Amino acid sequence: MTLPLDRDHRPPYVQVAEYLRRQIESGQLGPGDKLPSSRELQEKFGIASATVQNALRALKTEGLIYSVSGRGSFVRRHEVDPEGGQAEGGASTDTPPTPADDRYFRLAMEVEELKHDMTIMRTTLEDLLKLTQQMALHIDAQA
Repeated sequence: MTLPLDRDHRPPYVQVAEYLRRQIESGQLGPGDKLPSSRELQEKFGIASATVQNALRALKTEGLIYSVSGRGSFVRRHEVDPEGGQAEGGASTDTPPTPADDRYFRLAMEVEELKHDMTIMRTTLEDLLKLTQQMALHIDAQA
C-alpha cells in the first residue's frame, strides 16, 4: 500500500499520522496496543524512516501514543476526567485543538526537521573532514 500522494497535497508524515489516528479512533488499535514498527510502516507506505518518525512524533504531540525505547510505540489510554474533560496524557477527548496547540505542534515539527537537517550537516562535515585528512596524507606521501 502506498500513500495517495497524487490525490493528497498533505506531507507524507501527515498522511501516515492520519492513517494511524483513524485506526486508534476507530478502535482497530486500542489502549496499550502496539503500533506497527517503523520498518513495517516504511514498507507499507514506501516512505523513509524520518517520515515515519515525524508521523509518530505528531501523534505523541497530540497525546495519542507514547514510545518505550527499544520496545516500540503504543496507544495511550484516554479517559475523560468527569470534572474537566482532560484526557490522560494531557489531551482532551471532547474539545478540538486550540490555535495555540496547533502552533506548538507546528513549532515542534520545525524543531524536529531542524534536528534532522543538523544531523545531515554533521555527517557531511565528518565526511569532508575524512576526505581532507586523506588528501593531506596523499599530498604528504608524494612530497
